[in-house]
Amino acid sequence: MKNSLKTLIALVATVILVSACSPRKEVRGYMADEKLISAIRPNVDTRNSVKSMLGSPTTVATFDNLNWYYYSKKSDQIAFFKEDITELDILAIRFNEDGYVTAVDRYNLADFKEVNPVGDKTKTYGRELSFFQELFANIGRFGTSGPQTPQAGN
Repeated sequence: MKNSLKTLIALVATVILVSACSPRKEVRGYMADEKLISAIRPNVDTRNSVKSMLGSPTTVATFDNLNWYYYSKKSDQIAFFKEDITELDILAIRFNEDGYVTAVDRYNLADFKEVNPVGDKTKTYGRELSFFQELFANIGRFGTSGPQTPQAGN
């Protein structure tokens, strides 16, 4: 009888704690003004005019300065669980070498693809040390054997 009562109390407490967790809603990034975005004209606007209209981009292409991205997302997250992205908006502005806009593209949640990296390891040569070998490997390596006087060149 006592074990079932303890189990029931633990179950009720767990249900109450889990139900008390309300989803946390987050809005991050650049919230685009549709009028300003529609005002961007290819072959007319430049990097400076886009920056004055929209501000600095969220990110710039890695290897060149020809693509600017303005990124925003809305998501829900309950306690420590993985976030659920409910809305995603990416504005990609592409420039030519002279700095003029060539294209304005929009991407949303339907275009989103999650990338799962491969978990394989690159083989490296050397020793595999255990936790304790790594922890205690340097003991005595850097100690001095008594008082030493500085010498020239050290």
